[in-house]
Amino acid sequence: MKNKLRRLSFAAAPLIAMLAFSGVASADLIYDSSIFASAQGFGNAPRDLTLSSQGNNTSESGGIGVAPNGTITFGTTISDSMVFQGNGISNTGGTGDLPSPLADDQKYGIPTAGSLGITSASMIGVLFNATEPGGDGANVVDLTLKFYTSGGTFLGAIDGSQNFSSTNPGNGVAGFTFVVSPSEQSQVNSWLAAGGAGTTFALESTIQNVAGGPESFLVYNVGGPNVNVPEPASLLLLGTGLIGIALLRRRAQTNA
Repeated sequence: MKNKLRRLSFAAAPLIAMLAFSGVASADLIYDSSIFASAQGFGNAPRDLTLSSQGNNTSESGGIGVAPNGTITFGTTISDSMVFQGNGISNTGGTGDLPSPLADDQKYGIPTAGSLGITSASMIGVLFNATEPGGDGANVVDLTLKFYTSGGTFLGAIDGSQNFSSTNPGNGVAGFTFVVSPSEQSQVNSWLAAGGAGTTFALESTIQNVAGGPESFLVYNVGGPNVNVPEPASLLLLGTGLIGIALLRRRAQTNA
């Protein structure tokens, strides 16, 4: 019986490890590797924030905001003290790392919840695309998502981080998605309720260990078409673990 239990535990180990890894997060915005957003190059999707390091700098930082009249502002960042359970990092204000043209167009935007069809925190995704030589890594030390009313009143903000050892497949092929942590969805839902369909999103970020650029972000609805596609490897691992557990349990019952 001990040997049967040992074999059962061994078969279940990959599944348990995967579930444990996916559930570990201290940030409010967390990278979800199961979402593979394809065909998200500049020509296919507009951006809500674009950053590019200047000179020989290996870091880039900046953000946009929402003015009292509901229009976009450039170089606008907030202090970490204004972020709900912030990660201790405040992004750099100003437009030094915001590539021109500074306009509400393909490089920058402040979409509303209504325009994206977002009605709950679980639908919010932030797509990250990097343009690094050879798909080199990039460290997103802070990504802050800010919430405003349609009139530019600040409602709140959440943040997160992720160190990408590789940025392949990278810009123009696919992007990497951050989602709202389950533990913080209630807080975000309260902001969405306060702002309604006019709830306006704005982004700011700091990225280190970069050598190319530009890096960009896009707020989107993870339930939309052609974006919420689980990776085949994740599905295979999950299926293999469940099948293995079922077979070993059946064998144990037969031999009992």
